[in-house]
Amino acid sequence: MKKLALLLLLAVGCRNSPVQPCPVAPLVSDRVHVGPRPSPFDSLFRAAGAEFAVPPSLLEAIGWVETRWQMVQGTEEFPGVAPAFGVMALRGAALERGAGLAGVTLEAARHDPAANIRAAAALLRVYTAEAGGQWDAAVGRFSGIDLPEGRAAYTRAILQAQGGVEPAAAAAGCPPPNPGGAPDYASAVWRASPNFDQRAGDSTGAMHLVIIHTCESNYASCWSWLLNPVSQVSAHYVVNEDGSEVSELVLEQNRAWHIAALYDCTLNRRHDCWLNGTQSNHFTVGIEHAGFASQSAFPQAQLDASAALVCDVTRDRGIPRDWQHIVGHAQLQPANRTDPGPHWPWIAYIHRVQASCGEIVVDDSSQFNDAGVAAAVVPPAWLAADTTPDYYGGGYRWAPTQPGATDGAVFSFLVAAAGARKVDARWTDGTNRSPQAEYAVITSAGDTLAIVAADQRTAGGSWHSLGTWTFPRGWNRVVLLRRGASGSVVVADAVRVRE
Repeated sequence: MKKLALLLLLAVGCRNSPVQPCPVAPLVSDRVHVGPRPSPFDSLFRAAGAEFAVPPSLLEAIGWVETRWQMVQGTEEFPGVAPAFGVMALRGAALERGAGLAGVTLEAARHDPAANIRAAAALLRVYTAEAGGQWDAAVGRFSGIDLPEGRAAYTRAILQAQGGVEPAAAAAGCPPPNPGGAPDYASAVWRASPNFDQRAGDSTGAMHLVIIHTCESNYASCWSWLLNPVSQVSAHYVVNEDGSEVSELVLEQNRAWHIAALYDCTLNRRHDCWLNGTQSNHFTVGIEHAGFASQSAFPQAQLDASAALVCDVTRDRGIPRDWQHIVGHAQLQPANRTDPGPHWPWIAYIHRVQASCGEIVVDDSSQFNDAGVAAAVVPPAWLAADTTPDYYGGGYRWAPTQPGATDGAVFSFLVAAAGARKVDARWTDGTNRSPQAEYAVITSAGDTLAIVAADQRTAGGSWHSLGTWTFPRGWNRVVLLRRGASGSVVVADAVRVRE
């Protein structure tokens, strides 16, 4: 009867949510392990399961779906959603009730793995009893999701963690999983949120930045809340934990409600200060990621999927792929937000975004480069600075021009396969810059393909084409020379190579 009730529940979920498959396996199984490997909390799941008569495999599966078996330290991402704690992501009234049922303090239920798992097990036991012994109903209630299709998706995730979703699920009358076809990003699932409005028709409404968020929850809970009209929050996209699914919730052309802050350019390297005081939702695209700001690492597959998405957004909307245009929620709203957290790998992530769009960027500072494909050597005579805004990376280098100077700033890039590449450069401008800064384009064989002059007095903070050349395989380079009449300076900021 329990299995039949679960299948009936999920069949209804499939009818309400045409983008999800129907599982055909029991929710409560006798499997020893779930997920991709044994849990680090196996003994705690077994002990709590025995104490409260809850199958350990169910506790283990819930822990995997909620936090990927991490002890998270909660913080708020969405107003009205209490922070989650522990491997079981307990929060709010459920955390308090579970702690009371397990006879542990709230502090222990938040921060001690054993207490957290025991509190969850005690809560599930009571939920099951109150549901007349139906585990599926108890799990749905534990999820805290109001949206029926969200609860169904959460339960399916539990089944998947237990290895209980069969490939033949579509034969039960439900469409195949992850059909894609979202309006702006074809591989995404379209789940329309009512929580949006129109962007401003003037320049403040032009898409200009991408903001990276973490949901502070699992994937199904995240998109379900953003679809709930009660929440009054949304984002344009949500990326799931393993990168296998992306949801689009709001059209990019519309204004999602994902950041509650007015723009302040001092929080973004003094970039575009003319936007100061503008509500940041006007000109940004918001991307949520299932997970938590406190987690110690993010799955590579999730980062890869996110980078491919951001490449698509920035390419379609003409948004530069740099540090002023791809930023974290906490950076622009530091008073009360911390996401995506201290362990979001920003430098590697920006490299992933650029690589997805066929770019290599070489910065003057080595810490901002992907050492596998980019390197810079800047002689000692070149001084580091960050006084002029709109630089790439952590600043820029400058040096005075001299007629006989030979110590140029070298930007090297690896070409994996010979072929044509477009080369761009950027600088910070000023009246003291050289009107004819010379860039020498040199192959891995040492052949100089061209010397291109650029006027660095204007148009700083953006990419400027030097030209297109055919490069051989290997480490090629662009050298910014400082030779020239005395009285001006040249600025070495970054070089970009594109396919």
